[in-house]
Amino acid sequence: MAAKDKVNKAIRGASRSTKPVAGRAWGTVVFRVVRSLIVTVAIAAGLYVAITSAVVQLDRPVASVKINGEFSRVARQQVADEVYGSMGRSFISLDLERIQHQLEALAWVDSARVARTWPDGLNVTVIEHKPIARWGERDALNHRGEIIRLAEGEGDLALLDGLPALAGVDGMEREVMGQYHALTKALAEHGLQISQLSCDAGRSWKMSLGNGVQVEIGRDQVMNRVSRFLVVFEAQLQQRWAELTHVDLRYFNGVAVKWRDLSLGVEAASKKS
Repeated sequence: MAAKDKVNKAIRGASRSTKPVAGRAWGTVVFRVVRSLIVTVAIAAGLYVAITSAVVQLDRPVASVKINGEFSRVARQQVADEVYGSMGRSFISLDLERIQHQLEALAWVDSARVARTWPDGLNVTVIEHKPIARWGERDALNHRGEIIRLAEGEGDLALLDGLPALAGVDGMEREVMGQYHALTKALAEHGLQISQLSCDAGRSWKMSLGNGVQVEIGRDQVMNRVSRFLVVFEAQLQQRWAELTHVDLRYFNGVAVKWRDLSLGVEAASKKS
């Protein structure tokens, strides 16, 4: 009987001792959660204050603008006026893309880059178009085959002097320029330069070389035909180049040439295969 009473007392004592432990554990969890919430709210409040302060500091007018580039056809002041007129009053809310597009819409501007310089500056770089060929009677092309519309004045038209003349159907500018690049590279290895290159509505190509020789290329396999011509040029034509007037590459396995009879001032045709 005594042993049973001891067991019962032990059980009652154990049950009484577990309740305070559970209560303390739950209180600890609640305390930690509350503490974490307080810390999180404090951090968020601090970040909000810091960000708000930074925005207030940066939300100011642009203090300086740096304009870079080589200006020959575009006036630096014209670029400056365009930038200042588009800036607004806030450095942080500047629409850089809009300013860039407005600059690139100016005549003679090929590309523009606009960037912020912290804390309150603006860096603008302008690259002008560089005409490398004539297009038609009054326009020019840049290296990508994009048309540069020239002004009526003599200043712009003078830029066409000495440039090769390219021609083709409207919309073929890029294709003609691409062909010009490829042919120029191939011919330059043999000391030859293109003065004119054209493609007609039937997609037949022809070119004039620097010494006035006219070359009929034809429609298909342009580079293959020119490669064949260069082989014949090195083997047979180079030594008598000044005597040529025309070269016709529209043959399956050869070229036809027309010679100038220097003594009589007439031309004679022959075929080289």
